[in-house]
Amino acid sequence: MKDKIFFKILYIITCIIQLIALLSGFVIEYLTKKKAGVMHHVYYRKYQFANGIFSAQNIQIMNIVFISLCILFFMILIYTIKKGKSKFYKAQVLIASIISFLIYIVINNNYFIERISYYYFIIFFIVALIIQILNIFIYAILNKNKS
Repeated sequence: MKDKIFFKILYIITCIIQLIALLSGFVIEYLTKKKAGVMHHVYYRKYQFANGIFSAQNIQIMNIVFISLCILFFMILIYTIKKGKSKFYKAQVLIASIISFLIYIVINNNYFIERISYYYFIIFFIVALIIQILNIFIYAILNKNKS
């Protein structure tokens, strides 16, 4: 019983962290308009990111990776529906599929590309996806041990 309560609390905490991660890009964008120091830092980091890990070639690779992840999670969702897995597990896989598709949208949508905090949006959405994948794995491992 205590383990169940612990994992529910842990899940709520991870959901809050995901929400904060998804909103952080918008907060940074807002702060760049209000604070010169934040603007300078984000502008400098944008230059570093554009010439480093988020080069044009790497962005194209990310497009392929996140569309593939979206398709993979959708196939896992179909598998969970056919195997009669729990609604919670199905919802977690669906959320992961949606987040991976949202990352693809963030990478390619002009609304985000034109923002000074574009690369931060990508980073924060990836963090949310990683947390979601961890949620899925933890839930799968815990329920596999119970069977």
